[in-house]
Amino acid sequence: MTSTVAVQASRPQALLRLRALFRRALFRQPALLQALVLTLLLIVYPAAAKTTTAAAVTTKPTSQLKLIVLAPDLVELLYSLGAGEQIIAASEHADYPEAARALPRVGNYAGLSLEKIISLQPDLVLYWQSGTPAADIERLQQLGLKLESFESKTLDDIALHLLRLGELTGRQQQAAQLAGQFHAELQALKTKYSQQQQLAVFYEIWDNPLSSIGPSAWPAQHLAICGARNVLPDGPNPYPQVSAEQVLKANPWLIIQPVSENEPRTLFNWQAFSSVKAVEYQQFAKPNSDLLHRASLRTLGGVRELCQLIEKSRQFYAQVLPGAGR
Repeated sequence: MTSTVAVQASRPQALLRLRALFRRALFRQPALLQALVLTLLLIVYPAAAKTTTAAAVTTKPTSQLKLIVLAPDLVELLYSLGAGEQIIAASEHADYPEAARALPRVGNYAGLSLEKIISLQPDLVLYWQSGTPAADIERLQQLGLKLESFESKTLDDIALHLLRLGELTGRQQQAAQLAGQFHAELQALKTKYSQQQQLAVFYEIWDNPLSSIGPSAWPAQHLAICGARNVLPDGPNPYPQVSAEQVLKANPWLIIQPVSENEPRTLFNWQAFSSVKAVEYQQFAKPNSDLLHRASLRTLGGVRELCQLIEKSRQFYAQVLPGAGR
């Protein structure tokens, strides 16, 4: 029998409380905690729905919900759950898996095609909170569409989002299994690399203007997992513009230049800065940004590749500069 779910216009505060519990104890006792989390989700959301207005809630078989998805990572997660057929449209850059490339497009981070979204008559619009125009979201709410926001700030959020999407689409069991596997792989990476001798790195997110990452940026957690230290000082901007002179002064031992298979980019030419340790020893890493910069199940593949590249550089210096601080 197909289950039903109350779909709400915004993410209830109850999930935020559940998030704290989930992060503290996720899968330490896999069967018990998975059951607990799923039970809480099934209780929390219908209960929270009672406090919303009638216009903000609809009841429909979960496997029949028509979804418009305004974030590539959410598209990936839905396909991972086997719910890709419920997506009737997506934002630009939703390019994985291959089937996602054929989805109708309804806009991007700069603006949405509101008329097209309305004409498709979705049951629910899923969107990236900080990456979707707030004015467009407000207008969709005013027009009576049902929306739910998602925001990935840490890798643990990927597991949380899987559980929520599983509940929305009636695929709770698949979601719990995938979330458990994801967490186990994440813990294995942390165990293997996070306590290694730290390597000083510069993370080049873009070349013109030259930009890097701050401590609150999505990739910053990847560096911590891999036992690497960002050479730039802490600051409030997650993706600050920097000068080549700042990098020269910081003297990284490895320069990381993520590249995409789908959107080729130019890279900053560091060869004139031979006094930088990474340039002197030609220590450059080019991990896959399609994996690293998107919050999906594939992210850990990107983190694993990054850790391997950092470890390769760490071992290189152990051979050529034994005992040197890095």
